[in-house]
Amino acid sequence: MSYNIENLKTALDCISSNISQDKKNEALRYLEQFQKSNESWSICHEILVANGQYPLSVDIFASQTLRNKVTYDLSQLGSDNLSQFKDSLLYLISIHSHKLIITQLNVALARLTIQHLQWINPLPEIIEFLNPFPSKLLEFLKILPEETLDIGSTPLTENEFNSRTHELIESIREDVLKFLVTCIEMLKNRQQLSQASNISLEQVLRCLSSWSFEFSVDQLISIQPLTSAIFESLMNGNEDDSTGIFDAAVDCLTVIIRESRDSTPQLVNSLCEQLLLLQGKLLPTLLNPTTSGEDLDDDLMEGMTRLFVEAGEAWVIFISKSPQQFEKLVIALLMFTSKNSDLDVVEYTFPFWFNLKLNLVLPRYQESRKIYIPIYVELIRCIIRHLRYPSVEFSSKENEDKFKDFRYHMGDVLKDCTAVVGASKALAQPLEIIQETLANSNEWQSLEAPLFSLRTMAQEISSTENTLLPQIFNILINLPEHPKIRYASTLVLGRYTEWTAKHPDMLQVQLQYIFKGFEVAGSNREILTASSHALMYFCADCSEFLVDYIEQLFDFYLKIKNIVDIESQFELYQGFSAVLNKQPSDKVLALSQQLLSYDLNEISELVPKWQTNRDSFSAKIADKIDLIFAMFEELKPRFEYPDQGSEPLAPLIVSLWDFLKHILIDLKGLTDNIIVERTTKLLRRLFEKFHIFCEPILSSVVEFLVDGYSNTGFGSYLWCSASLIVVFGDDESLPISPQLKSEIWRFGCAQSLTFIMSFASLDHSNINDYYEQIMDFFAMVSDLIMFYPKEFILSTDLLGNVVDIAIASVHKLENYDAYTFIIRCLDDIISWGFRTPPISTISIESVPDEWRQQILQEIVIGRGAAIVTSLFSGLVTNFNETTHSDAISCIVKLFRLATEANNNEPSICRQWVIEAVNYLGHTTSKERDDLCNSVVSGLNKRDFRKIREGIRLFVNWYLRKNVESRYQ
Repeated sequence: MSYNIENLKTALDCISSNISQDKKNEALRYLEQFQKSNESWSICHEILVANGQYPLSVDIFASQTLRNKVTYDLSQLGSDNLSQFKDSLLYLISIHSHKLIITQLNVALARLTIQHLQWINPLPEIIEFLNPFPSKLLEFLKILPEETLDIGSTPLTENEFNSRTHELIESIREDVLKFLVTCIEMLKNRQQLSQASNISLEQVLRCLSSWSFEFSVDQLISIQPLTSAIFESLMNGNEDDSTGIFDAAVDCLTVIIRESRDSTPQLVNSLCEQLLLLQGKLLPTLLNPTTSGEDLDDDLMEGMTRLFVEAGEAWVIFISKSPQQFEKLVIALLMFTSKNSDLDVVEYTFPFWFNLKLNLVLPRYQESRKIYIPIYVELIRCIIRHLRYPSVEFSSKENEDKFKDFRYHMGDVLKDCTAVVGASKALAQPLEIIQETLANSNEWQSLEAPLFSLRTMAQEISSTENTLLPQIFNILINLPEHPKIRYASTLVLGRYTEWTAKHPDMLQVQLQYIFKGFEVAGSNREILTASSHALMYFCADCSEFLVDYIEQLFDFYLKIKNIVDIESQFELYQGFSAVLNKQPSDKVLALSQQLLSYDLNEISELVPKWQTNRDSFSAKIADKIDLIFAMFEELKPRFEYPDQGSEPLAPLIVSLWDFLKHILIDLKGLTDNIIVERTTKLLRRLFEKFHIFCEPILSSVVEFLVDGYSNTGFGSYLWCSASLIVVFGDDESLPISPQLKSEIWRFGCAQSLTFIMSFASLDHSNINDYYEQIMDFFAMVSDLIMFYPKEFILSTDLLGNVVDIAIASVHKLENYDAYTFIIRCLDDIISWGFRTPPISTISIESVPDEWRQQILQEIVIGRGAAIVTSLFSGLVTNFNETTHSDAISCIVKLFRLATEANNNEPSICRQWVIEAVNYLGHTTSKERDDLCNSVVSGLNKRDFRKIREGIRLFVNWYLRKNVESRYQ
């Protein structure tokens, strides 16, 4: 690929033009490849030395590229050229004046200073060179400590990075403070302004903010010129918006406050008083009840909210212990929560209220809690005001969704408030607002907000509350009819069903309200869904009181089932399941058959249509099967084992399977994916809930699963097979005969071998098309390993083939669940190589040597290198970051076993790492050697954390250097 300045200009123009996205993507790829090339060093230098000869966009891109080159590609220069590059970088900083370019070049200089370990004592040289340019020196000094916070921007090892950054910061920290004081004095002294004409107070404050972490709060506070500059800048407010001085001062004081959390009470009290003085000066009307958010300056409110929130979080222990001293601070925070018109800023305060709540609910802070209760009561009222929908339509769907998300976050604050003030005081607030609204107006927004608050408080309200909830429910069920109010009220009732179970006298009126909701909803899907949801909770939590009403519930369902969607029907069946489960043993079969008959009759009517047009009717039959699945949600066996008594629902299970088997086998439904998926889902639930009570259908189901999978390859057959393995392989929990357990092993083995043979014939270039089957296979294999470890480990063909499939697919699959199942299955297999079994079982105290040798020979020695390479490949390609720890843990276990098998000599692991890194490509010898050294050193010292950390750092660095986009 040809790289030159004209092509760069063309590509940059392209991505900012209105041409097609394909052309823009092509230009972006060109720019990214340029940034990784060797030629980019000289081309960028040529652009920047010209200083203004090219368009500004080209100059900025060149400076960004140099920053990236220093970050990722310093090895391209070679050690002999680093000194020359350092000099040229300093020169470029000196000649440029554009802020963004100066920033990018200073980041490059800071990262060079950290990485170039052979550059002894670099900072005095840099400071001496930039001294004639104080503004540029300030920018470098601001950036340097920020760069020492993230090892991810360097290829250094942890020890190298920590040692180097400590050396750099410690060498100049005191001098930096002196320099900042000098800058402030120059700014104050008008005679010296010419010398420092390009220094701004904002720059000084931002540099101070960056270095504040390097000093104790006491030391910073004692430097009067600096603290004066901070507070004077704050006292001036945002009078000169263009300078950003106020925001910079806020950032500075924020750091000081954050670091003061462990300071003396005297220092904290002093800072608190200064904060309150600041509020009194800048926002004198904040505490005035008549002042609204519209009357206050938004920018001042945001900056002051940040300061007070930081203080609240840093001093929460002081606030909890000494309410007399800090009550004013908390009241101010209440006002910031209440009067900020920007809800994003309001949200800044939420963590403080949560953290203070955590303390106030402890016995040791009970006296403090009494003082803060009025504040939390008012907080409830202010949150309810924020919850109120606007009276005008939202300007966009995005704004509406944002508001709804914010409401849920506010709901969490209401829970915190309820925990502090208690149920009665908490419930009284929405009750009073509802009563006030009903007395003055019936505006739905004013009623819906307190209803929403009642819903969110439910989790914190005890079922013993007997005073306010009866009043609330009596009002609620008589509220004016409005879709939004009906929806909100219905959801409230659904949240308090556990309370209703303790107060059954309130059950009837609430159920009538829910039933009426179905009648008045019409086509309003929100109300229908909320009513179904609520009724499900009533059935679940109040089931014992609904036992005698089950047939009325069925009748009600028959009336409304054609007006509610399938999801709502599903929820209703889940509710009915709970009521059925409470039925006496002599009635549960007949009642369950009655409910089941509704669906079986409808399926029977659909089957002829399905036979002539599967595409149109498969989903409808599948939905009906899903309702049967929901019917078994809460149904449980009446006994643990058959010898304790017969299961009343056993005949129902047999007849149900006979009905489904007719469709699947006799009518050739084995190949109908959606019906098979729902049937196997139902079978899985039946076997997991009724376990050995399902033995009468076991042989038939096994035959169905074997035939179905061998003929179709659908993963759901394997997924269901796993449930049989779990139930009939677990002879420690259930009375499973050895013969039956052996039969299930042969069944699991047969299913596995069928998959192994079919996997060999798959088009591996399109392996992601088969991720579901692969995922279901490894889920089943994990269960085989769990319940048949001996048979699985000693079955060489099965063991080796499973691992070979894992190696071939884990780094190619894009589906998160699929590759996660494989990683965990690999981990399960490898873990049997250790002496301690990876599962808790009374039959295996330590792993037999025969098993361990099989794992060591077949997996660790035979396939260890391939596993490591495959997992490393996945770590830098398809694995989500959340799976990295599992994959790395698997690699470390392999290293440990390989070292043990090699007479505690880790050289074999070093070779595996070299093979894996070479397979990845795009790495330097230093990066490879650093990783190898971390692994070998960790194994020699048995410091496995060091190995994990070394791999993690390598992976993160590789991703940043080679995979993630460099163009910004």
